[in-house]
Amino acid sequence: MTPDAQLAPRVLLAVSDEELRRTRSMTLRDRGFSVSATTDASAASLLATSFGPDVIIVDLLLIAPQGGTVFDTMQELADTYVIALAPADAEPLRIRALHAGADTVVAPTVSAEELAARCEALLRRPRRRTRWDPTSGSLITFGPLIVDVGRRSVSVDGHDVSATRLEFTLLVHLCRDPTRVVTREELIEETWGPNWVGDIHVVDVHLSNLRRKLQQHAPDVRFIATVRGHGFRASSAAAISMTSTS
Repeated sequence: MTPDAQLAPRVLLAVSDEELRRTRSMTLRDRGFSVSATTDASAASLLATSFGPDVIIVDLLLIAPQGGTVFDTMQELADTYVIALAPADAEPLRIRALHAGADTVVAPTVSAEELAARCEALLRRPRRRTRWDPTSGSLITFGPLIVDVGRRSVSVDGHDVSATRLEFTLLVHLCRDPTRVVTREELIEETWGPNWVGDIHVVDVHLSNLRRKLQQHAPDVRFIATVRGHGFRASSAAAISMTSTS
């Protein structure tokens, strides 16, 4: 079908292989997506903001002009799902991408049909349920930690913390009810959606990464506690209060 340019979900495809770009973009368009596809790293970085993609499919081996990878310049974009492409035998690269906030990692040889299905599955995830109204100005104060839900920002002792969108969503969900233990299954459903297929311990990876970032500025404060055999909760080691600026 031909997508309505105003309504179709937008996919940015940034890969190094021209044949991959051509075949995958063709199938994605056939499945109803509005697609912008490129093999140029500079164009990919520009399109990541100007095109406003709902999903980014990015080759982890695509090098950015300023150094590093194109993925590194994209993975912090708010409200954008990221599918990373990496060879099946490049385990350290794949693990690094997951730690950095990629929603999933697949091999470049993945079929065009599966890639389209993965985009559709990501867009079905009800991540909106975990977001608070940005007009409310709500703040969560957790000892030296301040989470500004409206601005989607995190700081510890006045220092900005660069949390990925997955880390931010997990943190907000834990701090909403700091006295309650939240299971991995609940965090998976709230953050990745009920159609998630994979190892639920991906939650541990993201929370471990988030803990490390938070404790860089407050090494003596334990913000997130693991409750063995049950899940996680916001740690009672720090004073917690919730305020609203509205």
